[in-house]
Amino acid sequence: MILRHAVYCTAMTLLLAGCGGPAGDPQTQYRQGVELLSSGHPAKAVELLTRAAEAGQAEAMMELSTCYNYGTGVGRDQDAAFGWIKKAADSGSQKARAYISIFYLQGIGTPQSPDTAIQLLDEEVKSGNTHAMTILAGLYEVGAGVPEDARKALELHRRLASQGVADSMYYVGRCYIEGTAGLQKNEELGAGWYRKASNAGSAAGTGKLGACYMMGRGVEKDPVQGIRLLQEAADAGDADAMHNLGVCYERGLGVEKDVTRAVEFYRQGAEAGCVEAMYNLSVCLANGTGTAKNPDEAAMWKAKAEEPGIPFRGRDN
Repeated sequence: MILRHAVYCTAMTLLLAGCGGPAGDPQTQYRQGVELLSSGHPAKAVELLTRAAEAGQAEAMMELSTCYNYGTGVGRDQDAAFGWIKKAADSGSQKARAYISIFYLQGIGTPQSPDTAIQLLDEEVKSGNTHAMTILAGLYEVGAGVPEDARKALELHRRLASQGVADSMYYVGRCYIEGTAGLQKNEELGAGWYRKASNAGSAAGTGKLGACYMMGRGVEKDPVQGIRLLQEAADAGDADAMHNLGVCYERGLGVEKDVTRAVEFYRQGAEAGCVEAMYNLSVCLANGTGTAKNPDEAAMWKAKAEEPGIPFRGRDN
């Protein structure tokens, strides 16, 4: 028993010490805290993150703020959440100086003040803070804290795209494909931006480039290439690509028609949050297409697809 206890203690010491530095090093404590969070040990993670944060590690302060905000490994305390994000911002962390705006915007641990949030973001954008550009672009897209303004969102995304941000390359491509945000519709340019986004690691860019090849939008139609790209994007977790693969298998586009596989992809897409996949899955379940009839589950997915605030783009997108 004594030997077993000694082995256990040695193993725990090695776990906490890791390979990246001494156990008391704040950077090592932060890294180990994140690892413990991802492995399902939130309470121990908070202990390590607290030590690192108290030693001045800004990333640990931000992670600890998130833990307090959601009650992960510690009692939920939004005042503490705001306190830690503010300490991180005051320490000079660009990411924290951007993300503290969300606390002001939503009133998390501090009086709600959209004006303060936008002022902080504007200041950070002027200084070149890409985190702030990303947040502010998103706010302009949906009109949160600022009037909805697709042109201003596009302007910020162009700046981010020029710095290699894949998601912003995807956004620029979408604007060209759809002819939005003041851009003239240009599918060739749109497909080009999707390609850049894909090459930079955007699963959404890969999926939309695949859709372009399936339909011949901005590129020469090539269903084989389209299916390959859609599968690659779906494997990377892109919900729209899962839905589009379902459509391809349901209709026999670029692949042999297989409604059972179509339902599998619709389910994957629905569970990943794609509204169109939810709707298509509900139709298949209601009609018994590619799966056994299940009116109750069909109704559940249809209701989820119709929840307020969720845009529905139709079966052909």
